[in-house]
Parts: sequence; structure tokens; C-alpha cells
Amino acid sequence: MRALLEQAAARGQLRQIDLHVALFLEKLAGGDSPGLLLAAALASRAVGEGHICLPLDHVAGKPVLAPEPICKAPELSTWRGQLLASGVVAGPDGRTPLVLDPDDRLYLARYFNCERTIGEDLLRRSRGIAAVDEERAGQLLARLFPAAPEIDWQQQAAAVAILKQFVVISGGPGTGKTHTVARILALLQTLAGNSLRIGLAAPTGKAAARLRESIRTARNTLAPDLAAVVPDETRTLHRLLGFMPHDHAFRYNRDNPLPLDLLVLDEASMIDVPLMTALIEALPAAARLIMLGDRDQLTSVEAGSLFGDICAGREPGWSAPLCRRLRRLTGRAPDPGAGEESFADSVVLLRTSYRFAAASGIAALAGAVNSGSRKALAGVLAGHFHDFTMHQVEKENLRQWLVERIVPGFRDCFAAADPGTALAALARFRILCCVREGGAGVAGVNRIAEQALRARGMITGSDPWYRGRPVMITSNHYGLQLFNGDTGILWPDDRDRLWAWFLHADGTLHPVAPARLPAHETAYAITVHKAQGSEFAEVLLILPAQDSRVLCRELIYTGVTRARTKLELCGDRRLLDLAVERRVNRYSGLAQRLST
Repeated sequence: MRALLEQAAARGQLRQIDLHVALFLEKLAGGDSPGLLLAAALASRAVGEGHICLPLDHVAGKPVLAPEPICKAPELSTWRGQLLASGVVAGPDGRTPLVLDPDDRLYLARYFNCERTIGEDLLRRSRGIAAVDEERAGQLLARLFPAAPEIDWQQQAAAVAILKQFVVISGGPGTGKTHTVARILALLQTLAGNSLRIGLAAPTGKAAARLRESIRTARNTLAPDLAAVVPDETRTLHRLLGFMPHDHAFRYNRDNPLPLDLLVLDEASMIDVPLMTALIEALPAAARLIMLGDRDQLTSVEAGSLFGDICAGREPGWSAPLCRRLRRLTGRAPDPGAGEESFADSVVLLRTSYRFAAASGIAALAGAVNSGSRKALAGVLAGHFHDFTMHQVEKENLRQWLVERIVPGFRDCFAAADPGTALAALARFRILCCVREGGAGVAGVNRIAEQALRARGMITGSDPWYRGRPVMITSNHYGLQLFNGDTGILWPDDRDRLWAWFLHADGTLHPVAPARLPAHETAYAITVHKAQGSEFAEVLLILPAQDSRVLCRELIYTGVTRARTKLELCGDRRLLDLAVERRVNRYSGLAQRLST
């Protein structure tokens, strides 16, 4: 088996780390164990592919390591017996490097422990319905949400947040998640006599900055007495937890909990399982937790699909006890979907988009993509919209077609008078690619952009460090407070010294000497993954020339919904159809844990 796995690693079907994990565990088991070698290598590879676990029944008795099957996995019952007899695999209560649960999911122990910690904590926080002053709460809800002829789901979300310690609010772009949470903060803080210690956080700097601006905008729509109690200081999760890079640990943890009574966590679909575990362990047991996100977006880059698992299949179907309380607070509530309380009571789905008009092509396309239906997609593509257009450009014409959009798209950025104005212009138009390599990938499009802008005199000279160059950070630097995905722009100061300028979450500009920048890349075009947590007025979304396994429904939806006012989609219609029908499927046991 060792020779076969080495061959698979040489062909790229396994990573070297997968091979070494398997060899180490076989050595730890103290003998030749082909079944353990194979299971350990596949479990490690599963994590590398974004899964939390390996469902043995998906591979047992079948040829593995396709497309060149080199061996057949043991039958399930035989394999389970071999693993449990190895000494390095045990059930959920064991202390072994690998964990095999009763449903034949095989985990690396770290990820099993993370999943269990998250599941147990969120279940505990979701249980029960709090006692509140219903008369006062009802009056505040009526102040915060104007009367509506039908159920106001934003108001329902606020009422649920009064009654539940843990609340998840999921909704697409423009459904008012931060508008709602600003009112929730005003509501809870007022009911608590302005005594709550509140934290606002997001996974990345740009997401934290967006949360801050959204909260400020929403706060301006509140009465002065209510607006005054709504905080707007936002931080990245790493900064909130006090990451200590030299120790690779967080200052706040189980033994030193965060000084918070309420935490709002935005862009939760971007959070991976290990980071969520660290947050859960640092959050006081009595603290409230509100998670905001879009369950239809791409999952985190790292292992797991945390937010999707939390929202999985939980269409509104609140319990009868919760619906009775909601009716007393708001005057109306949906029909109950269950007789007893369940985790679904903590999940709220916002439906109505207030950003897009009824005739919006962006909204129609996002809906068609989410449906997974070629027929629905065809209907949208056959329509005529002011804010959405799809182009199928021949490969030999792609460069010129891109140039005709790049030059006007970045003109305001280069014409700006200062770095703040340039960054604002950069946020108005961006090119999003699905892949990194190739003529339609990030690398190729960025080359085309620089060549086109240089040819028109907008970029002067041949130096790679030039005024107006957008840069995206690709690795964290905690000393400089720069994180993967942060975007800045090269711009001279008033003494003509060139700096890289970044907008921090508090709204201030932060200059960094170009020579001190951590790993970074030019960012006229960025991947859809890197665009998560951002929005742009206008987006040009480019599909690759050939099919790729990264093309999926969630990727297209995420790219489409980065645009606020205008979207151009460039690519082969056939590839778009294939992508919309393909879904991300990440294995984990969290959704099942939360259903118990």
C-alpha cells in the first residue's frame, strides 16, 4: 500500500502531507496496516479539499484515487474493524489521532473536536426562550419598524434576537441584514439600560470596514435616542481575539474570555471551522451571538462549510412556543412549523431585497443561478436589463474587448487627487475572475490591464512601483495590521514619496512603505474568492476559457452579487450552464449535530 500511495502522491492525487500523515499513523500503530494507511491518507486529503471528515461509506468497496484507480478500498464493515483495531482510531470518546463516529465519518481528531465544540456550544446557546418585558419590547419594535401589511421579516428577526441568545440572520444582497442588526443593537441596548458590552467583527479587514459603514448608514435612520446607543467600532476576528503571531495563539480564550455581552459577526460564510472554534471558546457562556451572512455564497477557503451547515435546510418553521411569543411582541408571526423548540428557532431568513428594483437583471440572474435551473437561467439571459449584460467573446477578440472596459473602468482611479479618492474610485469598478491562471484568469487580465493603461499614459514609466497601482495582500502581517485580502493603492504623499495606502476598519488611511509590504499582487482583477466581503458599483465577471472544478453555483452567485448597479458577464454560455448545475458539497457532521 505504501508504494501505491507514493505513486498517487507523485501523480498529484495525494499531497505529500497526506502521504506523511498516513505513514506516521501506521508507524504509531506499530505495524503494517494497509487499511489504516489508505484511510488516513484519504482523511487528510479530504481536509485539503475542504471537507471536515471522510464518509467511509462513500469510498468503501470502491476503486479509489481516480482517475487512475490503483486499489480498491475494503468493504465498510471490514474497514471499520481494521481501523478500530489499529490503536490510532477510536470512537467519539477516545483520545486518538483519528476519530470514527457512529455514522462512519472518519475525522482527523482536531477537526472532530472543533466540530463537536461548535455544535455543543451553538445548541446550548440556541435553547430556551428568554423572559422579557413584552410591553416595553413591543413598543420599541413598533418604533424601530414601521407598520407593514404583511409579516416584516426584519422585525421578526429583531424579535427573535430579543428572545434567543443565539441568532443567525441569512439573506442575499440588499435584504437589510446590517439595517436589521443596527435596530437589534438599539433594541437590546435600550432594554438593557445601555449596559451591554457589544463587539462587532468580521473575518477580514474589508468586511469589517463594510460592516462599520453599513452600521453607520443604518444608524442615521434611527431616532437620536436610539442611534446614540448603537456602536460602530468594528474589528477583524483576529484582532478581536488578540492574535499573538509569535505564539500562534489568541490572547482571549477559554481561560481569558472576551469582555463582551453581545457579539455581532458579519460575513459568517467566510469563517472556517478552526477559527469559529477559537471564537466560541473565547466568548463568555452568557454572551449573545448574532451571525450575519448569505448561506448561498461560497464557503470559506479553509475546511468546512460552517454557515451553510448552520442554515442547512432550515426554511422558516419556527416552533409553536416561539411563534406565540413573536405574535405577542409584533402582532403577527408565521404559522408554526414544529410543535417543540428546535435549533431552527434561531435561524432567520430575510427574503426581500431592497437594493434591486423588481426589473433588476442582477437580482434576476442571482435568483436563476441559485435555482440551479437551466430554464430559469435561459429566461434571464433572453431578457433585456439595464443593469446586466452577458457577452460571448471569441478568444482572439478577448484582449481588445477587455481593453475597451479596463481603460474607462479605472480612469477615475488614476485621475484622483489623493489616495482616499483613488481608493473610493477603485471600489466603484472591479474585474472578477473565476480562476487565477490563463488569459481569462487573474494573472492574464492584470497583465492586459497594465499594458493597456501604460499604452494610454495613465501608468507612467516602466517601474512596477507606480502611482495608481492597486495591490491586494495575500498573506497576513500582524505587525502591520495587514491581512490576506486587504486592498490598497500605491500613491505619493505631499513630498512625492510613494506609499501603499490602505483603508482601515475605523475609516482612517494607513500608509505602508512599499518595501515593507507582505506578499501581495496587482489587483485590477481579483478572484471571486478574494472578492468575498466586498461590493463594487460595477463588476465585470469573467468565466474561464475551459471548464474547471472551481466553477460552481456558489462561485457564480458570489461573483454576481458583488455588483450593486451594473454587471457584465463574459464567458461561454455552455460553461455557465455547467457551473450553475454544479454545487459545492463539503462533508461534515455539523448539520446533523444541530438537528438533534
